[in-house]
Order: sequence, then structure tokens, then C-alpha cells
Amino acid sequence: MDLLSFAKTIAGRIEAESKKAKVPVAICIIDVHGNIILKHRMSGAPTFSLELSERKAYTSALVGLRTADLSPMVQPGQALFPLMGVAGGRFCSMGGGAPLTIDGQLVAGVGISGGTVEQDIRILEAGLRKPATLDKVEMKLEVLVLPVSDVERSKRFYAELGWRLDIDYEGKDGYRVIQFTPPSSQCSVIFGSKLTTAAPGSVKGLHLVVSDIQAACDELRRRGIAVSEPFHDPVGIFHHSSMHDLVAGPNPQRKSYASYASFIDPDGNEWIFQEITARLTGHIEEGDESFTPELTSVVRRAEAASRAGAGIQTAA
Repeated sequence: MDLLSFAKTIAGRIEAESKKAKVPVAICIIDVHGNIILKHRMSGAPTFSLELSERKAYTSALVGLRTADLSPMVQPGQALFPLMGVAGGRFCSMGGGAPLTIDGQLVAGVGISGGTVEQDIRILEAGLRKPATLDKVEMKLEVLVLPVSDVERSKRFYAELGWRLDIDYEGKDGYRVIQFTPPSSQCSVIFGSKLTTAAPGSVKGLHLVVSDIQAACDELRRRGIAVSEPFHDPVGIFHHSSMHDLVAGPNPQRKSYASYASFIDPDGNEWIFQEITARLTGHIEEGDESFTPELTSVVRRAEAASRAGAGIQTAA
């Protein structure tokens, strides 16, 4: 395959992860012969990061190991200790470098630098993890179909919520399509006539994300909409279906993802407010107390399992 195209793909993934982490880095990719294929520094990355990224890439390309794994092998008394004194000091055992393989064959090494060693390693590993959707068609949830019994009544209700009316189409034989979109939402709801065979009111648990659960409830009440008082689930992960398992009031510490409230439309289709003040990204920094202890533990275990199961190998 075209090694430059491959390198650009890898660099693009790493840069995307770098932006998510808000840690600009320099990225270098070197082939197994020591030739630079790609080298660039993101805006804001330290000037010295260019040299470090090159040394890390060179090391992984020629030695075939992650630089973080190489570090203990080059300490005094270890078998590879002499390595650090050859090649004019181009070898580097600082974390942030990794070998790149195609179909099991070593083809290059990639190195990044710009943050702490731990940040460089985390960004690199995330960037080298093959995206689950790499070879799949992009899919976005953008429409939910609600079963209703009285179209005009439902139209009035969703208009009273303050949602935007996008479509009101009436065709032949009683066919009707109405679309509303909640404020700031990328997903809309559609209801009408001759759209679904589902029973009116049978849709449950549709979640609306809000930044302030109490303010959201107050807004609905101001509009004349009945809404429950806030509640939370003591398990701290999500909420149970039965109110018997829930506790009145928002989460005591107002942890993100942990407070809820509910309301129904005229047919009984159920909507649930969920308060989110900090977003989960698959990694929770030490000392971050934005989430419940239970959710934090689950996310960290999932991240650890993902790291353990994800190799550095990247397929073409």
C-alpha cells in the first residue's frame, strides 16, 4: 500500500485524539530504514517536541517496540543498555513511540511529543486504536417516530414544550407527517397518521439531556406541562425502570449523569430529563469527581480492559 497515505491516516487519528485531550503534539512517522515519511507540529506544541517525536519514531521503527516498553530494557545492567549510546543518540526510551505494522509486518514507527509522558502515551494509544467505524457507513440517530392517537392534540403538546416545528405535511388518504426538534438537539421526533403500527403511548424512556435538572423542570411547569420532581438512582450508573428503586431528589452531590425527572405526552409516551454537566470521554482523570464513584469505576475498568485488549497493530 501507499505508505504515505497510511502515515497520514495514522497522523490524522493521533491529531484528533490530541485535540480531544487539548494537548497539542508533534507527530513523526519513520520507515524501517530510518527515513522520515511524515513530520509535523500542531499549533501550540513545544518546539522541542519535533525532535523528541522523531527520536521516538526512529526508535520504534528500528527496534520494533513501544518506547515505553523499551525503557526498562535500556537501564544500566540490562541487555539493551548499550543501545542508547549508538546512532548518535537518536534512540529514545521515553514513552510516546510505537511500531506500526501492516498484516503483521513492521513497516514504520510513530512518535509523538507535546504533553507529559503519560499524556503522550494515552494520546498515541488512542490514536492507534483502530476506529470501530473505520470500514463502516456513518450512522447517526436523527429521527424517532412516536405513535400517537390524536395528531392535533400531540401537535399542540409538542408546540407547548417550545420545540421547533419543522414539518407538517398532509397527503392523500389521511397520511400525515409532523416533525418537531427539541432545542439544541440533533435528533427530531416524527408523528402523524399512517406512520407506524406501534400502539400509541408505547414509547418509553426517551432521554433529553439538560445542564440543570431543576431549571428544566421549572421551564416545563411554566409552560403548563406536568413534570415529576427530580429523582436519582442510588446505584449510580443509570436509573431503574421502577420508581420503587429510585430516590426522590436529584443526586445529592449533583454528579453528572445522575439526576433525572420525567414527563409524558398526552398518549403516555415517556420522556426523561437527564442532567449532564460533564461529558464522559472514555477516560476519567485522577482527581476528577464529576461522576458518581460507581460510574467512574465502571468507566476506568472498561478503559483498562480496552487497553489490555487493543494492540498497537494497525491494519491497512
